Amino acid sequence: MPVRRSEAVPTATLHRWQSNGQKQLAAFLAHGAKIDLPPLMWTLASSGALTGVADGLSYTPEGQRTAVEQWAAHVGATVTSRTTSDGREELYAGWKIGKGMDEVGGCFRATIFLDDDDPQSENQ
Repeated sequence: MPVRRSEAVPTATLHRWQSNGQKQLAAFLAHGAKIDLPPLMWTLASSGALTGVADGLSYTPEGQRTAVEQWAAHVGATVTSRTTSDGREELYAGWKIGKGMDEVGGCFRATIFLDDDDPQSENQ
């Protein structure tokens, strides 16, 4: 069964939003490398929103926390944290950059497994 998108947003608008997100991602990658921010796993949504994830395969739990905090500080976002009943800490920092037609939003996030018997590996 094909996925249906909302007909309320024209296709041309979604493409413009994705293009804006792609430009912001390129800026993040270039500036992040220049100032030595930790690399993240990136996703570009059809809405143009960017999600940068500090994943548990690449980072220790403390490394995940540090990566989200550093990227959040870079854009002036606040990191929130919640602990789930199944032993995870969810970090989230939402942000928006630009104005009007050029605005791009997104988040930095991490899922940290607090009760894991096998410690996550060091940076690979």
